[in-house]
This record gives sequence, C-alpha cells and structure tokens, in this order.
Amino acid sequence: MGLRTIGVRVVAGALLLGVGACASAAGGRDAGLPAVTPAAASPEPLAAGRGIGPLSPVPLTVAGGADAGMASGRSLNLPEGWTAEVWADVPDARVAAWSPDGRLVVSTGRRGVVSILAPTSAGRAPTVTTLLDGLANPQGVVFTEQDGRTILVVGEATRLVAWDYAGGAVTNRRVIIDGLPGGGHGSKAVAVGDGVVYYNIGSGTNRDPVDRTSTPERGTIWRVGLDGTGNRMIAVGVRNGFGLSFAPDGTLFVAVNQSDNQPYPFRDDTGQYAKTVREYINENPVDQISRITPGTDLGWPYCVPDSRGRKDLLDLPFVNDPINNPDGRTLNCGSIGHTMVGLPAHSAPLGFAFTRGSALPRTLGNGALITTHGSWNRQPPRPPYIAYSAWDDATATLGVPTELVTGFQNPDGSRWGRSVAAVPGPDGSIYVTDDHAGLVYRLTPGS
Repeated sequence: MGLRTIGVRVVAGALLLGVGACASAAGGRDAGLPAVTPAAASPEPLAAGRGIGPLSPVPLTVAGGADAGMASGRSLNLPEGWTAEVWADVPDARVAAWSPDGRLVVSTGRRGVVSILAPTSAGRAPTVTTLLDGLANPQGVVFTEQDGRTILVVGEATRLVAWDYAGGAVTNRRVIIDGLPGGGHGSKAVAVGDGVVYYNIGSGTNRDPVDRTSTPERGTIWRVGLDGTGNRMIAVGVRNGFGLSFAPDGTLFVAVNQSDNQPYPFRDDTGQYAKTVREYINENPVDQISRITPGTDLGWPYCVPDSRGRKDLLDLPFVNDPINNPDGRTLNCGSIGHTMVGLPAHSAPLGFAFTRGSALPRTLGNGALITTHGSWNRQPPRPPYIAYSAWDDATATLGVPTELVTGFQNPDGSRWGRSVAAVPGPDGSIYVTDDHAGLVYRLTPGS
C-alpha cells in the first residue's frame, strides 16, 4: 500500500452502507437514510514528511519470549527500510509512557492494571511485571519530575492519582483529585507541564447539549496542580479529547473524537438540511487536532467542522449544527476560531505524541505521531492507522498528516489489531500499543 495523505474520501453518487463512528457512547445504526452528494471534495495528495516514502508490507518478527497471538504471521505496512517486531504481549495494552530510567509503563484500562516493561537484550522480549493493580479503568499515564523526585501520574475513571517512582517501583500514593464524572467518554488522558496536570472530561453523550450544562461541564479540558490545588476548566466543546500532548512551543494540543450520526448542516440545494444522511455521516464530522489555550471552545455540539473547499483539511472553520444551534444564537460558530488539523471522520485518534526531544527527529522529522483506533460502527470500517504530521516552527502549527503505519485491518473490514498509542523510545524506535491483539510493537526506522 503506497503512502497517501490522510484526508476525507468521498464516494460520489453511491450510498455508503453504514454510519461513521468513533468510540461513541450513544451512537447507533440508522436504517433507510437518504443519500446525498457531499459538499466537501477529496483532498489532493501532498508531499510526504521527511523519512517517509511509499508504504509496503513488513513482516512482524517476534522477540524471543513474546507471544505474538493474533499478530502471528502478520505484516504491517511501513516506509522502506523500517523493521517491525512484536516486542511484548500485554493484554489490553492502552496508553504508554517511558520512565526516566528506560522502562515502558503501559496502562490496560478495563483490566485495572498498569504494567511495567523492562528491556533486556536485542531480539528478546522485555520483562513484563505488574506495577499497579486494582485500579479503576487506568488510561492516561505520564512521568514528571518535581523536587528531585520522579512522579508517575495515572488517570483513572473518576480520579487522578500520583506515586513517587524509582527503580521500577512506586511508593507514596496520593490522590490529586477525585469525584470526576465517569461513564460515556469517561476515560482520563493526562499530560503534565510545569507542575500542572492537564486532563479531559469527555462527553457523557454522543451530541446532546445537556453535557454543556452539566456540573461539572463535560466535553472539556481541565488543569490542576500536582498537589490538587487550582483545579479549573480551560477548554469546552471538546467532545472526547483523549490525546493530550505539549508541542515544541510549549502549548497544549488535543486529539478529538468527533460525534456520530451528524445531521447534514448545510442549507444548500440538496434538500438534506438537518437530515441524517449516510453518505455525509460516513465522512463527517472530521476528527480534530487543535491547540488548547485558556478559553478555547471547539464548538461541540453546537458547531460542526466545515471541510468544504479545504482539500488539505487544515485550518477548518465551523458551521452551525442544524439541530442544536440552527440560528447560531446559542453559540456564534464564526467566532470560536478554527480547527488546526482535520482527520478522516471516525478515525478515533487516541494516541498523540510530539517527537521533539526524542531520537526520531533525526530519522522521521520534528512533528507529531497520531495514533488512531479505527471506526466503531462505520461501514465500511475506517482502518486503524498511525500518521505523522510535521511541525512548522515558523508558524507553530502542524501540517497535513500522512500515513506512517497501516495494515491492522483485513480487506473484508475485520481487524487482527487496533493501534492505541505510539510513543518514541529512547533507542530511536516507535513503540505501539494494541489493545485488540494485546501487544506492544517495536517499529524501527531505516538508517
């Protein structure tokens, strides 16, 4: 499979059988929906990032001592010269972070475990042990330094918790904040900067305005001190902002899973305004990558990213939601700024990590790794993939994402794997978690 720019694909004059979806709490299948010619055109191919060429199948080798499971005999599509290895088996592997002493910590969500992987020797699987057990849906994991100590922060279902970390073990557990809403898109992502923890409270619904009036408001990004003080909301209208990461300029970015079954928002000559149209919802609304600053509003569920005339899916404005905000009185969608980067609808981006500060800029470039989980109920399914988006220092923006890793989905739409997070390793490789196959892969760029 050759390299292609990530963008919305439009099938004109054909009915796409199924609805688009990310990991929704309240989406569903609708029958008998009319077709419509989409308003947005397909994106044109753009230049690839440094170090990326056409993708081709690379057989997965298996590190000694690892069980490849569903990945046995499989390949991933990678740039020329890259290698791919099943490095470790970790059931339900979700979010990953490297410790300062070179161990990989991996959360497992529903298993309630945070595992720690200690590298051994080349060609051998790491030693996998349990670092934490009995947790409630551990998802986000991040390391930080404070007063000479290494601290591990974990986002559980309804709280953020911190431990002191040293030598592959944790001590001194303390709760940073508790009583956060769970359910719906309740999984907590975390990022830490300057002693402050940033976290998400995802929506409880698919696209119901009740989330914007709940206490606390949902579909939001918050910040709180490591000591639990100063908790405050900094962004709203962020339906499911699971990926959080700091850009090279120090600003916070978020990757957002947008809504399912979005009614057609354009008052045009198609006659489909406010109707739920299969062909439109298969490709809309696009998922989002955007900068978050205090006061940011990404519009959900009152405003819809508008990709008409934006073939590269960059710098997208918003259009009024035809059900929740038809006249723009609830929220002026022209006043809330633009989405920096759009991704194909229902990609479901979960992992998001900048490469600066790692060894990857030497081989891949200075940018961001965007890891998607693939669609939930879209037909045909949107495949899981990992994309690379280059960072522009002059404009402090991300460019058009291009596919870096594909191949988790079979031609019939079934999947043997689902990528969750991709993080740069200290050895210059990319380490990818897969919660479907229960594996961690080691992908190494060519020289």
